[in-house]
Amino acid sequence: MTSFKSKDDILTLLVHLGYLSYDERTQRVFIPNEEVRSEYVNAIEDDGWASITIKD
Repeated sequence: MTSFKSKDDILTLLVHLGYLSYDERTQRVFIPNEEVRSEYVNAIEDDGWASITIKD
């Protein structure tokens, strides 16, 4: 994939790379392990992105 046309393209790439997993039952992506999850939190913690870390 050389270009991204939608946010679905980005999510698909992250699933294929193993950074995200997909739950077919709920049709949602999620962070599959604690190591990736902690790096995600570190990356967004101080940049005003806290609202996207809220769980359902």
